[in-house]
Amino acid sequence: MHEDLRPAELKRRSFVAGALGIAATAGGSGLLSGCSSGEATAEASAETLNAPSVQLAPPKTGINYPPGYIGPVARRQTAIVNEPVTFTVVVPQNLTVGDWSKNEFTRWMEQQTGIRIQFRQVAGTGDDPETMTKVNAMMAAGDIPDAFLGISFTRSQLYLYGAQNLFVDLTPYLDKYAPNLQEAMQDYPQARKLMVSPDKGIYSFPDINDCYHCRASNGRTLLNSEWLRKVGLATPTTTDEFREVLTAFKKADLGGRGKTIPFGGYKDAPLDTYFMNAFLYNPGDPWLVVTDGKVEATYVQDEWREALKYLHGLYADGLLAKDIFTATEDQMKRYGNSPGGPILGGARAYYWGSFLTIDQEDPNARWHQYETMAPLKGPGGVQFAAWDYLKVGVEVSTLVITRKCKRPDLLVRWADFQLDLEVVLRSYAGPDFRWSAKGDKGINGKQSLYGFDSTWNSDSTKGKTWDQYGVMYRSGDFRLGERVNPRKPTFESPLYEQTRDQLFAHKQPMERQFPPVTLEADQAAQDAEIGLNLKGEVTSSLAKFVTGKLDPNDDGQWRDYTGRIRKIGLAPYLDIQQAAYETYQG
Repeated sequence: MHEDLRPAELKRRSFVAGALGIAATAGGSGLLSGCSSGEATAEASAETLNAPSVQLAPPKTGINYPPGYIGPVARRQTAIVNEPVTFTVVVPQNLTVGDWSKNEFTRWMEQQTGIRIQFRQVAGTGDDPETMTKVNAMMAAGDIPDAFLGISFTRSQLYLYGAQNLFVDLTPYLDKYAPNLQEAMQDYPQARKLMVSPDKGIYSFPDINDCYHCRASNGRTLLNSEWLRKVGLATPTTTDEFREVLTAFKKADLGGRGKTIPFGGYKDAPLDTYFMNAFLYNPGDPWLVVTDGKVEATYVQDEWREALKYLHGLYADGLLAKDIFTATEDQMKRYGNSPGGPILGGARAYYWGSFLTIDQEDPNARWHQYETMAPLKGPGGVQFAAWDYLKVGVEVSTLVITRKCKRPDLLVRWADFQLDLEVVLRSYAGPDFRWSAKGDKGINGKQSLYGFDSTWNSDSTKGKTWDQYGVMYRSGDFRLGERVNPRKPTFESPLYEQTRDQLFAHKQPMERQFPPVTLEADQAAQDAEIGLNLKGEVTSSLAKFVTGKLDPNDDGQWRDYTGRIRKIGLAPYLDIQQAAYETYQG
């Protein structure tokens, strides 16, 4: 499937106390004014838990699962209710989904479950400030739906709304009415830990999506192997060899007429997530790492400065694109798709489609020339591929049930229904799939599970799916179990293989990754303000040091930079993260 090509990142919106949504009405009573009598009472909640527990339905037969398969299973599910029940759910607008109420998957879900949804659409993508502003205003006005679907509340927002008794603690409902989720959490033991708030409540029904290539895409870098052949050099393995390769590309002017760009990039694909990892482990924004239990920031370390010196030298020698910090993705694609032949020797990009058009029909298409590089080894022997163990995998806020909902048990069952293998496929890919025959190969070369007879894309699924806004369970085995048509190969197999062969072996130890943490309300406001200012300073100074507006070799300029970082508030910022980290660790 051609999705998730940018890594899921910890979303750190800039909200301060008044804009956090409801901090100004901390008691929560004003926010419940839109609920009718009894809808948020403990007695009503207790009544919904009296229904019998739900057990896993028996599997459907005739489906060829790969050996040792871990993931969603197709089961003989039945309707959840005998008489139609209706819920109001707020969702984001989406071109692929179209009108949610008329969507083909919406109609199919209603037929299968007996549950009707009255959708209220809000403008935005679900995780942008515009959407959250409208949702927060809706909540503050007491205009509360039964649930939110595809609205990306942060962990801290979930905790805050939950503490104010606006969002339902789903813990008892998940235990009784979500057998598919329980099985998924056994497959992915970290999932529950990522879902639980500091008060031990769970205020959302999650989405599990183990995207293998996404775990390293934030640092993916591709190099033109055809150009390497022309200059007679091997794929570089060290920072010195990389400089030698780019110098050879420039000298040979393989793009012709001085158009050669030895190495390019664009502002949404940061350089630091690849190059700094030859000097120190650096996951990128917000640049936090854990060393022996202590939370640290990478951008004030001596090794960060050494990496800046290296990049500064590349830029000064004309080996990096002049607009590498300002170019848009569209500009990068103009370089990548240049008529007459390639002009890019390499690029920092999430995958081929970030900088050129992927023609999957032509075996000689240009994208085949560019191959994923292993992380470079720096002068001190450091060589990391920043691997995302935690942020990629569990999206905590997929379905959020509010205290206005009289039957949270039914909405939990409705969400759990969506974790079925067939439902997952229909939800984001549409009805035009078929189960694989024995011997069909998947992306990883093992027995495949399902496939598509025609090329899958967002245009072919318009009005038929919920895109990626539904509740889903996409395990690693499920994703890699997509059938590969040997007559019509896609980029999925090489994307997996190059991630496995070039990046996986160099991942950092899991305990070094700073996890997605939940902040208390006062912490969240301070974190947002300081964090936003730190991000601005780090990103702008990175560009200035590399392009020569600042000199990383100058001790005074480096001290001025670290002084600005300290003045913004690095120390209290790290104190906040340390406290949240220790809470997360339990």
